[in-house]
Amino acid sequence: MMKYGAEHEEHRFTLSFTESEIRGQWRDIFLGIHKEVGEEFPKDLIDPSILVICNLDGEIVQIVLHDEGCDCEFQFTFSEKAQIENYVKQHVNV
Repeated sequence: MMKYGAEHEEHRFTLSFTESEIRGQWRDIFLGIHKEVGEEFPKDLIDPSILVICNLDGEIVQIVLHDEGCDCEFQFTFSEKAQIENYVKQHVNV
């Protein structure tokens, strides 16, 4: 996770499924994000979570990092997004 335009920084975390809902042509999947032992998230993140937006065929269209339930100024790195995509494919019935 890194602020938009900031230096690339990787974080280690685990994920948990929270909920899923259909919104028109989209399926929103909400995930909890939990830092691994010894890991620290950026200090500006208070209560991070993840919104994964899929089409109704289950294809991931966007992955959004939320803080306190809202969009925030942070984004995931390429490898963090890959971890989230793999989790959704393996653990969420899309």
